[in-house]
Amino acid sequence: MPRLHHMGITVSDTAAAAAFYAAATGGTVTGPLVKSGPAVEAATGRPGAEILLTFVRLDDGVFLELAEYRGVDAARIDPHNGHIGAAHPAITVPDIAQSLARLAELGHHPLSAVMTATAGPLDGFRYVYVLGPDDVRVELLQGPHPGTA
Repeated sequence: MPRLHHMGITVSDTAAAAAFYAAATGGTVTGPLVKSGPAVEAATGRPGAEILLTFVRLDDGVFLELAEYRGVDAARIDPHNGHIGAAHPAITVPDIAQSLARLAELGHHPLSAVMTATAGPLDGFRYVYVLGPDDVRVELLQGPHPGTA
């Protein structure tokens, strides 16, 4: 059965991004690993690129892949959710309040009060968005029943 293995996010500061996503999720961090060479250049379309890859492993085995490009121009995009092609990670956590407390220690705060979904596949889930490193909007979700996070 297909399942998500990882979601890649290009970041400007590997250490800050890894700290943020580890605090948000309680996940474990692996890396950074350094990748470069002809295969990386071909796959990314970025001649001369060196990529620092850091992975944050979530409880369900899915990874967040944080990629910092070095040695090439890295233009900043506007990741606003209303822009075509923009994406945001939506991560289930066991306790939104605990995640928000850990993020507050790093200077990241929710963009609104915690809300509860009332329809669709998220019915009953509590959720909130936090602006993460590089202005990526991260959605934290807490399941409506024990064991659904």
